[in-house]
Amino acid sequence: MTAASHGAVASGAAPRRRGLRALIWTAGAVVVAVGLYFAADAVLRQIAEGLVHDRIEKELPSDVTAKDLSVGIGGFSVIGQLVTGRLDQVTLSSPDVRVQGNRLSARLTAYGVPLDVEKPVQRIDGSMTIGQNAVNGLVDLPNGTSVTLAHDEVGLTGTGTLLGIDVGYSASVTPTLKGGDTIVLTPRTVSITADGGPLDVTRFAKNLLPSSIPICIASYLPRGVEATGLTVRSGTAHVSVRADEFVIGDRSLRTRGSCG
Repeated sequence: MTAASHGAVASGAAPRRRGLRALIWTAGAVVVAVGLYFAADAVLRQIAEGLVHDRIEKELPSDVTAKDLSVGIGGFSVIGQLVTGRLDQVTLSSPDVRVQGNRLSARLTAYGVPLDVEKPVQRIDGSMTIGQNAVNGLVDLPNGTSVTLAHDEVGLTGTGTLLGIDVGYSASVTPTLKGGDTIVLTPRTVSITADGGPLDVTRFAKNLLPSSIPICIASYLPRGVEATGLTVRSGTAHVSVRADEFVIGDRSLRTRGSCG
């Protein structure tokens, strides 16, 4: 090979090496940029979750607190979601929600959450687990009636007057969700006692308890939130809820529903 050919090979190799180095530098820059993007996105996600946490705690009604409130923002990129003006998914959970001092646990997932608080959230799904003591503290039943929770069954214990006699009673009732705003308790069996012991007045028990006992659960929920499911287990009740096109704001969260 002549000296001229050696020079031609060398001169051709130099541009290739420069091109390879440029490619490596470009690839490295892209990797660094992507890494910085995801790092910034993670930091921004944490900041956004903190802002949502503070906002929710601020908007809670005065008789409601949520300890150890956890906030999670779902979706691929928070930066991308902020650009669109709407968060794909926000999950809130607390193992210690106090309503009028009564403890329950709750988990809510909101879909399509706008950054503008005056605009509605597309959908909210939630669930609450309420213990027996909390049920007795929240539900207003007559004559000092107390509630016990069993598997698919609710027990009632209270006092009343039957045939002019002051009596005590215990009843087994079946809970049924009706219309998304009311739980109806339907008595199945009733046992009646007086100071002297059991009374053989079972045939008059219908005069002591009505054929159905409605409990308006809408009055415990923000207006626009409906109950979608009810499961009763030993010592606890599980209630699922849903809301569509719900505005999360001071007025919405502090305005309770009603039954009508």
